[in-house]
Amino acid sequence: MTMGMRIRECRVKMGMTQEELAETIYTKKCTISAYETGKIDIKVSILRDIAKILNTTAGYLMDGDEMGFDADAMQLAMILQEMKNEDVKKVAIEQVKILARLNKDA
Repeated sequence: MTMGMRIRECRVKMGMTQEELAETIYTKKCTISAYETGKIDIKVSILRDIAKILNTTAGYLMDGDEMGFDADAMQLAMILQEMKNEDVKKVAIEQVKILARLNKDA
């Protein structure tokens, strides 16, 4: 699998279009398409930005190093990231921690 294919895979798992990803890094849809098809190289700084947006690592995008997150974990991270109110976000994180502890004890 190529770097472009991994970018596409992560973008699709996040439910993002090429246009949405392009908007978040202030570029054009055709640039994202070119990244995904391997027609142009990606600067490391841009790759890091893309990885952060897609809730993965630059290492995974470049080399396929295991990202350690499944689709549900990525969805949860995206939901938390979209929360505007920091107090609500902290409560949500604490609730997830409690649920994780309950699951561990079960």
